[in-house]
Amino acid sequence: MPNRTVHYITRIIEEAFKTEDGRSFKRTAVIEKFKGQSKLSTKKLGAPDLKEIYKQINEKENLNLSHCYFKDFSLKTYRTLYNIDDGAPVKLTSFQADHSFFESEYGTDFSYAEFGGQSSSFAYSTFNLGRVNFNYTKCATNLNFNHSEFNLEELSLKFAEFEEGDIRFSGANFNCTDLMFTNTNFGKGNVNFRQANFGESHVSFQYARFDNGDVTFDKSKFRGDFIDFRKVEFGNGKTDFKRVDFGNGNINFSESEFKVGKISFRSSLFGSGEKKFENVDFGDNDVYFDGTVFKEGLLCFKNSTFKLLSLADCNLGGHCDFRVKKGNFLDLSYSVIKDVVDFHAGNSDMYLKTLKIEGIKNMGKLFISWKKNDAFHLIQSQKLSSFESKANQFHILKESFHQNGKFNSEDSAYVAFKRYEMASDRKLGKEAGGFQFFKSEISYFFRWLVFDKAGLFATAPLRVFISMIVVLTFFSLLYAILPFFVDAAILPSVEHTGELSRLGTAFYHSAITFFTIGYGDYFPSGHITWLSAIEGWAGVFLMSYFTVAFVRKILR
Repeated sequence: MPNRTVHYITRIIEEAFKTEDGRSFKRTAVIEKFKGQSKLSTKKLGAPDLKEIYKQINEKENLNLSHCYFKDFSLKTYRTLYNIDDGAPVKLTSFQADHSFFESEYGTDFSYAEFGGQSSSFAYSTFNLGRVNFNYTKCATNLNFNHSEFNLEELSLKFAEFEEGDIRFSGANFNCTDLMFTNTNFGKGNVNFRQANFGESHVSFQYARFDNGDVTFDKSKFRGDFIDFRKVEFGNGKTDFKRVDFGNGNINFSESEFKVGKISFRSSLFGSGEKKFENVDFGDNDVYFDGTVFKEGLLCFKNSTFKLLSLADCNLGGHCDFRVKKGNFLDLSYSVIKDVVDFHAGNSDMYLKTLKIEGIKNMGKLFISWKKNDAFHLIQSQKLSSFESKANQFHILKESFHQNGKFNSEDSAYVAFKRYEMASDRKLGKEAGGFQFFKSEISYFFRWLVFDKAGLFATAPLRVFISMIVVLTFFSLLYAILPFFVDAAILPSVEHTGELSRLGTAFYHSAITFFTIGYGDYFPSGHITWLSAIEGWAGVFLMSYFTVAFVRKILR
């Protein structure tokens, strides 16, 4: 049983009690509330005879039991008293028990009740001791438990069916060992657990079903070891878990299904327990965890499907498994990663169309495959991101690949980073116009030709080597062709005795110029003189470029 610092002492006195609405009772219940040894409050309630209540139920009267105290209220006892079969439904018409107090060491029983009329309410009521059983109840009206208090071994609404009305537990305080909504059908109405305090209860909504109404747990608190939402069917309404404090227990939404509706876990707090959203079908919905804090412990979305899953500006403190089955857009922008974030598909099928990691602070490790995850397309497919944003994201991937020793993938990410960086600078120059536009175009063309095409930003030594051959051949052909059109020649020195063809001489001169060997047997004349100076500079640059790229590959 959860630790209870609050407890009650009740006693019945032979004193008449009259409610504000004029109802009279022969006896009065005095209820004292304690916290430890300190008395917090004392209140008086009417103490009706249960047999009179059962008689009213049997005569199908409207029941107003507000401001009353009940000891061992049980529909099972009512059935025995009136020779009704166990499990037979009991109709409770417009059942009102606001500000009431239900107490039983054996169990308060509303099983198989059928709530009807305009509405039924237990608002601000207290259920104390034992178990409270609403199993197999049916409700065709609003049912109100707002600000009610449950100090119990177990509160159970298993297999309960709510049809049209709203179900309200707003501000309710659950101090239970077990809180069971297993197989509960919440019907078409709205379900409200806003600001509910679930305390240390073991909470189970397993196999529960929600229909068209909105479901809200906004600002609710959990402190139990296990919060179970497995295989829940969420309907077409809005699902709101904003600002929920889930505590340090294990939270499990595995195999749940969401139909159509907005899903929000914004600004929630998940503690150090496991957070499982494995095999969840979020449908064609947008799911928001923005601003949420995930402390230590596994966060798992393995094999889940979604349209948009947003964890922007989150604190990811534990191992995060994002090996999703199918996702259109995953947003981790500006989140803090403190442990492992895993996108490796492994043996399971995985498809993610777009990933946004702009501004993340990676203090852990990001496991992603450039090829299997098609990491380039994950970033490139962002429709609204700027060139600068994509460049920064590729840089994050580049640093992650380097950290994990995936150097070929690092090179690929680095090339993508530099290309988008160039595109960003070019766009800024175009927007500035005038001289800045002209300057940016020249800069872009130079970097595109020399840094990108010539050697993929020093990541491909073979490509640099091929560029060297291309440049050497290009100048050779120029040397061979120019003498036919302008004053240009490659002349032999006085001491030269050998003879080469015109094309051979051009290639030879190009080679000794490119590799800066120096002139001896041949030297340039006319326009070839300044062309040779340009080739000499290109040779020095490309040889240095090749050295850097080659050594970089070897050292890694």
